[in-house]
Amino acid sequence: MIRSMTGYSRVEAEDQGLTLSVAIRSTNHRFLDAQVRLSSGLEALEPVVRRLLKEHTARGHVEISVGLVSGGLTELQLDRRLLAAYVATYQVLQREFGTAAEPDLMQLMRVPGLIVTSDGEKAPEELARIRQMLERVVAAALEKLNEMRVQEGESLERDLRARLGRLEALRAGVSKLAEKVPQHYQQRLESRLHDLTISGEIDGARLAQEVAYLASRSDITEELTRFQSHLDQVRQLLKGNSEVGKKLDFLLQEMNREANTLLSKTTDVPGVGLEITRQAIEMKAEIEKLREQAQNIE
Repeated sequence: MIRSMTGYSRVEAEDQGLTLSVAIRSTNHRFLDAQVRLSSGLEALEPVVRRLLKEHTARGHVEISVGLVSGGLTELQLDRRLLAAYVATYQVLQREFGTAAEPDLMQLMRVPGLIVTSDGEKAPEELARIRQMLERVVAAALEKLNEMRVQEGESLERDLRARLGRLEALRAGVSKLAEKVPQHYQQRLESRLHDLTISGEIDGARLAQEVAYLASRSDITEELTRFQSHLDQVRQLLKGNSEVGKKLDFLLQEMNREANTLLSKTTDVPGVGLEITRQAIEMKAEIEKLREQAQNIE
């Protein structure tokens, strides 16, 4: 079973006048990259959120937003020192310019920072209650996120297996064509020797040596064997659930290397060389599509 790194979830819960909401969004990333946003006063609980995330997720860029709303009346706090400074300044202006107008309290209340809500530091007992609630809600949101990531992973796996099947078919086709390479080399050498030798017999032993030499230079048996081994490892990997994405990307790099070697060895192969090249290029195209998909696998 594989999981995608893309997903979204949102969970909200209420408890004794408190409403806690957790929203999680995840996208692709080579490692686990977390971004946590907490309501004011909950900063001390960030390690709790990060611990739960690591327990549920291995890779991806994950954004977690935690909001807390109190059901009771919100208390307002007045910055009296700031207010006194404004009033004192106003009184200085009264004396200097001789005005009798009194300060407009409603205008003063609009001064930034003069009035703030009481959502600052929480009392220890209240923070402990919120922590229990937070652990429960964040865990539920992460489980919901993973459910979505599993569904996305199932779609990815179907596509991966279909492309692996295509790669196996291409490999079998190249292997079949490769069996004909020595025969085609022999025919080409015979034709060349016939043109150069107007009279006399062709040295059969010499011809056999040349054919063996050229065939060995274009032998792709080892590359095809390793390619099949990588295909088998990928299929086995898809049955697991531990860092599939990273291991899959490595195996696909190795498969791409084998496909490149196939191309380099068969460029000058007579007869079937063009068809081997075409199929090897198609193999590379399928591998590239697989690598694109692997970027989204956890």
